[in-house]
Order: sequence, then C-alpha cells, then structure tokens
Amino acid sequence: MLARTGRRTSRRAAAIAALGVVLTLAACSSTSSSTKAANTSSSASSSASSSSTSSGSGVQAAQAYLAKMSQPVTWSGPTTPVTISAAKGKSVDIINLTQEIPALAIWANTAQAQLTAAGVHATVCDAKGTANGITTCMQQALAQHPDVIVALALDTKFIQNYVTQATNEGIKVITGQTGTPGPSRAKGAVAEVTFNYPEVGHILGAWFAAQSDCTGYPQIITSTSSRQPSAAEVAAIQSAISEYCPNAKPIPVQNVLIPNWPTQLPTLTRSDLTAQPNLRYIIPLYDGMTIYMVPAIEQANISHPLQMASFNATPVVMQTEVAKHTALVADIGGPNHWYAYALADEIFRVLAGQKPVLSENVPLRLFDSSNLSQINLNDTATWYASVNYACNYDKLWGKACS
Repeated sequence: MLARTGRRTSRRAAAIAALGVVLTLAACSSTSSSTKAANTSSSASSSASSSSTSSGSGVQAAQAYLAKMSQPVTWSGPTTPVTISAAKGKSVDIINLTQEIPALAIWANTAQAQLTAAGVHATVCDAKGTANGITTCMQQALAQHPDVIVALALDTKFIQNYVTQATNEGIKVITGQTGTPGPSRAKGAVAEVTFNYPEVGHILGAWFAAQSDCTGYPQIITSTSSRQPSAAEVAAIQSAISEYCPNAKPIPVQNVLIPNWPTQLPTLTRSDLTAQPNLRYIIPLYDGMTIYMVPAIEQANISHPLQMASFNATPVVMQTEVAKHTALVADIGGPNHWYAYALADEIFRVLAGQKPVLSENVPLRLFDSSNLSQINLNDTATWYASVNYACNYDKLWGKACS
C-alpha cells in the first residue's frame, strides 16, 4: 500500500468540511535498548535478535487483525421491538457539535428525518464547533423544554450542568459519539450511542505497525473540540502500538481545534515535514482533516513515500484521496447512515418509555487497497456488505422495510 506523493494541481472539493484529528508518525528506533556495558557482544546480539523476533510477531499479529477488520460487516444490533407510536407528538432537540462536518451532518439530519416520519417534532441546532455555540444551543433547548435533548459529539464534562438542569426539569438527555459504547458518561443522561472509538484507535495502531514494520512512532495531532472520542482513539492507538511494537517510543501530542483546521493544518503539516525530514506516516484521526493536509504534502514534494490512515470513510475523501493514490491509503468507515438509524432507535426507545439498549453495535470496516475493488465508491450502500440495516430497524419499529 505504498502511497504516491507527486504533485497534484487540482484541489479537493472545497465544500467538504473536515472532521478530525491528525496523527503524524515520526521515525524512531524500534530496536531494543543497549544492554548494560558489562554485557558481552554475544548477549547484545542475542537481545537484538529477541527484539527483532518480538517486532516480527507483533507485525504479523497486526496484519492478521487488519485482515479481519477489512472484511464485510454483519448485523449485531438490537432485537427488542420499539413502540414508536408512543413517540408521536413528542419533541426532540438534537444539538450537534457542527453541521459543517459531513459525517456529523448525516448523523443529525438522518436521525431527524426518521423522527419526523414517526410524527416527532425534531429540530437540529448547529453548535458550530465552538464552546459558545454549544452553550447557546443548550440554553435554547432548555428554554423550549423538549421531551428529549440529544447532545451529539459534545464533551459531557462541558455540558454536565446543562444535563443536570434538564434532568431536574424532567427532560431526558441522550449523549452521542462520546467515544466508548456503554452507559453515558454524563451523570443523569439516560443513554449513549457511539461508534467504538477505542476499536478505531486499535485499527489505526495496527495499521501503523503493519505498514512500518514497527519502525517509528506516531506524532498525534488531536482536536479538543471533540475531546472525549479523540482521547479514547488516541489512547487506543498508543496502546495498540505498544502491543504490536513494544520497543516503539512515544512522542508528544499536538492539537488543532476544529474551527482552525483550514488555516492551521496546512501550516502544521508543512512544519512537521520540515522538522521531521524522515516522517513517513500520518494518521489523521478523522479523514476530513486530510482535505487540508494532502495538498500541503504534495506541495512539499518530499523525496520519500509518505502514507496516511484515518477514520470516517467520508465518501468524497474515499473517492478523491483513497481511490486516487494520494498519501491517504487507508480509511476506517463507520457507516454514518447506519449510525443515524441507531441514534433514532435509541431516541424512540426513550420517548416510548422503554429501556435503552446498552450498545447499538454499529460496526466498523477498514478500507484499503485490499478491498477497494469489492465496493462501488459511488454507492455507499455497497461498502458494508449486504446488511440491510434500515430494514432491520424498520422491523424493530413495526414498519415495512424501506
């Protein structure tokens, strides 16, 4: 999966906003530390051999894991039916971190459409990726007093006071995309619906190990605009690299806030390429960032191959970068419309007074040169195998398959 990094004069679609966090991988030694001076050259040689064997087995384990994660996905969602007729006439306010990021807009808009079709009054408030925007949307929602507030991709620590106020006023709160499936991390919130960001991070860490033969380590560029999922993803990347490449040595993390991606990511990319001339791997946590990074990489006209892997499998990024042999050679997909149905499912359950499910089990799939030929890049319905998630949810909701 060697990336070609020659210049390209065309620019990626400017309308695509970015999501994410970039991890830039800098080279560092993966060999074992020197043995003590008292050791003989024979023992040092034995230590180096052991280190090489350890790295080799780790790389093989990473390759096997990636092969599994690149396979078509299966359905493992809820099985308990939902009485969505009980939701008719009720109201839901969805507060979205930003509508400018394609994946987030799909989550909010598709969930809103499913709720509206069931007779629920559903609105979406765009927090525009800022603290002030989140505060404004939360205050507006509390003033409107809906039956449910959905905090989508919002930091639960930041909104905790609003969650507490809503709970005290009898408003149910559902959090979404805070990183780890299970109970909500916001005290008082009744449910959480999220991709499995620790698993995303593990895939990215394994990808690095497999691509680099455990030579180097990621420099992580994260975004505190989406603090919790980013933190979970970064921790999992570091853990996976430690597992597969036990001799790799971490380097400090960098950060770029979502509103600053267009201006800061190109500069940061160029700076990293200059400061780290042996840089060979970049892992943007969310592939929207690559829209600003790939041109900077191409303009740098570096002499050695440089590769990236990321998360979200945004269609335009897959079509214009992964499929076009830019530096972005691998992208993990969490099916965004599937997630939106899962979010709607949890909302329906709360509105109907039913017990929420602990995890909707929305799957992940790694896309790279090994499986791109198996999908139609212009039809996202082909990306996650033949699973008809919409029909499965329709059946749970007592509807005919759409």
